[in-house]
Amino acid sequence: MKRYRSPREVLADVERVLAARPSATAHASPLDEIVEQLHDARHYFWIGIYLVVGEQVVRQAFRGPVPPCHAFAFGVGNVGTTGQSGILKVIPDVSQDPTYSMCFLETKSEIVVPIKLGGKVLGVIDVESDRENAFGKTDRVLLEEVADRLARFLTKSGRYLLRHARESATASNSPVRAYPASAEKAVKSSGGRRAAAGAGTRS
Repeated sequence: MKRYRSPREVLADVERVLAARPSATAHASPLDEIVEQLHDARHYFWIGIYLVVGEQVVRQAFRGPVPPCHAFAFGVGNVGTTGQSGILKVIPDVSQDPTYSMCFLETKSEIVVPIKLGGKVLGVIDVESDRENAFGKTDRVLLEEVADRLARFLTKSGRYLLRHARESATASNSPVRAYPASAEKAVKSSGGRRAAAGAGTRS
């Protein structure tokens, strides 16, 4: 049986990662370490951290299957919508959510948590599950606590990560604005029971 680590244990590890204050030349980004901690401790199907660059959110770290999308324009999918509004969103059943946009056939539910401080949105944490209604109070509170610590870190010590996000956004293609062809092809070839559920990209 899977052992889920408690929020207290996970937060302690997150705080240790951020307290290390790695430099811009460090081998591993603290964002990579944090998504790994959360992915392993809570057994999430997929988790990613995105940072806001201009009017888009750009993926900086993830664990789980490789997604087809690197960035989202504001207002696109749940990631782009939360990055723009700064409002947390829990989606118990993605097939019933008009804003949701698919990247993985396995995804059944999702939670998107803004990383913000003083009303300024710096990024989002996106978590997806292969089970419906997978995110209850425990995961919501945990992810909000992680987001709060990330916001404080980015503001005080992690500005080099924001610079890296800007550089990666410049080097990548334009932010996603429509349903990615790679995901659409995967849906159709596998029977795609959710192909008609909505346009867009993964939330």
